[in-house]
Amino acid sequence: MAHALRLRGEFWPQDHWGRVTNASIGREQIARPALEAAEEAADMALERFGDRLHSVYISGPAARGRPGGAAFFVLLRLGASLSGPDLRANESWEAAAAAQLRRRNPRVGRMMIAVFNWKDVFTTDGAFSPARFRLAVNSVCVAGRNMSRMLAPQRLDAAAMNGDILGFRPRMLNAAGRLAAAKSPDRVRAAAMDAGHAVLAAAFALVMDREQIYTEDLDLRRDLFTLNYPGRTRDLAEAYAMATRPSPDAMKALVFIDAACRWMTPMTDAWLNANNPQRSERLKA
Repeated sequence: MAHALRLRGEFWPQDHWGRVTNASIGREQIARPALEAAEEAADMALERFGDRLHSVYISGPAARGRPGGAAFFVLLRLGASLSGPDLRANESWEAAAAAQLRRRNPRVGRMMIAVFNWKDVFTTDGAFSPARFRLAVNSVCVAGRNMSRMLAPQRLDAAAMNGDILGFRPRMLNAAGRLAAAKSPDRVRAAAMDAGHAVLAAAFALVMDREQIYTEDLDLRRDLFTLNYPGRTRDLAEAYAMATRPSPDAMKALVFIDAACRWMTPMTDAWLNANNPQRSERLKA
């Protein structure tokens, strides 16, 4: 009996100084289902933001011509920043828009949308920008003026690691809350998948500075962490399974979240105590 082989991950290209460069392919090479989803995301962003919209980008595996889903980044123009109630309403819109895209484009897989203020990307205080990093290392412009080509290659340091480590526990709590409220197997699987991704992201962030290589591919994130922490091989195998083949059983996913938080939280707390004791969302680059 034939078995389908999962595509192995890749490491990102780096320049002479070890900085990470954009790993995306050309827009014309992106698979048609993913490009159609990107164009739909751009239409949704234009309808919501109107003349506040600057540009829209596709990221994630789809931007590199690989299966596994897509992310869409919406960049607002200078002076059109979201704050206060608008920011909270926008978080709801991001979740609803991503759910709608998943329903309409099931062939693409996992999808998410993030809206960036101009100053989220082009910071003025010298702090590291997670938004700039995401645009710089993997994005293809699908609407508006392309700003990603103006972004320098990104360094791999504590500032780049901070977001996934600091965000680990909130992401797990969010997934647990969604599981508790989920009414359908699809919603259970989506929340369980996000929990698996959160574990793999934090795990890789903990070893990224030591390894000085970058990847967003889940198998390599798993393997690099277990290379450094072989005693956690089984735990990372469970996280990888949850991220790629999520369970429709909410109780099983909640047990996974509880177990993962028990062993991962001491590691993330130790890193934060050493590198970010104030628990700042952004560190100096």
